[in-house]
Amino acid sequence: MTETLTRPVAEVRKHRARRLGRWLVYDALLLPAGLLTMADAILDEPATAARRWCRLGAAATPKTNARTFGDGLLSAVLGLASLFVLFLTVLAVVRGPFWGLVEHGPVEPGTWGGPTRAGAWATHGLLALPCVVAFLFVLRGIAALQMLLVQGTRRWVLPATITVAAGTLAFFWAWLQQV
Repeated sequence: MTETLTRPVAEVRKHRARRLGRWLVYDALLLPAGLLTMADAILDEPATAARRWCRLGAAATPKTNARTFGDGLLSAVLGLASLFVLFLTVLAVVRGPFWGLVEHGPVEPGTWGGPTRAGAWATHGLLALPCVVAFLFVLRGIAALQMLLVQGTRRWVLPATITVAAGTLAFFWAWLQQV
């Protein structure tokens, strides 16, 4: 609140956009960083993994090899989830407001917003906006959860991360069975 009272509005918006960009990059790098962390644990170099997490923005201290491997495994699963949510975000942006430019076929009677092309385009665009906002909040939550996991400062983070990771793996298993 005081942030918006003491800074100009343009500066606050620029700061928020920069933070959002950092979260998105952090989420995009979770999978490779998690895999490298597991490799560091196997090679008995937990200090290297801690330095990598510090470079990404999560203050971490060296841990045992088992804990480092577990953090890497959970981070890789969270990275897989974040890449999927990033994919859904891009898909919602492309297929939402730009639906008419992407979809060239005839508008069927069952199309959302049909039977006219303008109605379908407007409906897809309006439905995409809350989806993109929700996806960005999910990505921020994944990044925050993973940062707290690596820092290891709160007790509830490990069970919460294991629950999210198990749900992610169950979702991907069900999705792969469908494909």
